Amino acid sequence: MSIAPAVVVIITALVTAACGNDSPTSPSSTSTSTTTTTVTTASITEDFTGTVPVGGSLFYSFTVGENGTVNITYTAVSGSGVPGTVWLGLGLGTPSGEDCVTTSNVNTPPTGTAQLTGTYAPGIYCVKVSDIGNLYAPATFDVTIAHP
Repeated sequence: MSIAPAVVVIITALVTAACGNDSPTSPSSTSTSTTTTTVTTASITEDFTGTVPVGGSLFYSFTVGENGTVNITYTAVSGSGVPGTVWLGLGLGTPSGEDCVTTSNVNTPPTGTAQLTGTYAPGIYCVKVSDIGNLYAPATFDVTIAHP
């Protein structure tokens, strides 16, 4: 009797047993968990109206009470020598001392639709309106902030 056939039978038995291991503690098994985050639609509307000086900026702080969608809309501009279609800088960020550090920015004319939108966690945020080099006189603007 030869030892080689016996070794082949033992190795085959071990390999077959290892391949059939579907126990939950097997290193090849995985588990997943699902976390659901509720996103609330904007239900609060705040108006930010001010006059931005030539070469300057203004900001307004507001509080988001729960995780949800924030929409910022630059709706109108006026002033002596200021066309009603002038582009201004619009930013969304967080207050820092006497400034607003923006993380989302756009240069835009006034429109009827949100120029900045996103999902934000509860916290204090700010909107910044600035001259991007288009103003020859101070401009009075209207911005609408919608948030949860």
